[in-house]
Amino acid sequence: MPATERAVEFARAHAELGFGVHLTLCAEPLWRPVSDPALVPGLVRPDGTLLSTREVRVKALAGRLATDELEREIDAQIRLVAEAGVAVSHVDSHRHLHKLAAVRKALERVLPRHGIRRVRAVQDVYVRRALGSPTYWLGRSWRRSVRRAFETSEHFFMPSKDDEPWARPLAAVIDGMEAGSLEVGVHPGRAEAWRDRDRASTIELAGCLPERVKLVDWRTLTAGAKV
Repeated sequence: MPATERAVEFARAHAELGFGVHLTLCAEPLWRPVSDPALVPGLVRPDGTLLSTREVRVKALAGRLATDELEREIDAQIRLVAEAGVAVSHVDSHRHLHKLAAVRKALERVLPRHGIRRVRAVQDVYVRRALGSPTYWLGRSWRRSVRRAFETSEHFFMPSKDDEPWARPLAAVIDGMEAGSLEVGVHPGRAEAWRDRDRASTIELAGCLPERVKLVDWRTLTAGAKV
């Protein structure tokens, strides 16, 4: 992506923090794979750009995503970051495609080569009922599959564009949780209103968490503690 070099530079300058690879296996307009498109023909359109999210999901559900091509592209993306000097603590994926069986199987083959054990969980925490989301209904099964294969947080929350405001409702949810780990996934920024809201909400959340909650990164994630 256009800001990759900037992100890598930041990560190298802050080795005390944990950094993951956000695997990109589907496209917004004109996104391309790291691999030569000719080596991953089942993941790209004729012009070499990645398939849309919907196309990838349909192919996955029909059993038509080639595991070897997924392996090749996942490996290429992780190597791009690791060889730039960033210690990779975990992976997740654009549009959360790693919850699909074909992608999960490819991850099980690739991640051991890089010494990576941790993968983002599937969302199970909401500040409102997301009745229109497939993950809201199917997420429990997907979560079990991810937890069987990888080390992950016990819970995961990511706000939708309609969750406004979400910091204080989420803090109340956290306050009522039993001991365990929760990842809060956000898309911070300033250029778009919803990204700026996520940026501001993240800062607000950090300021209103109960004292017994400990903030950690993926490198120090352990089961049992309320983090």
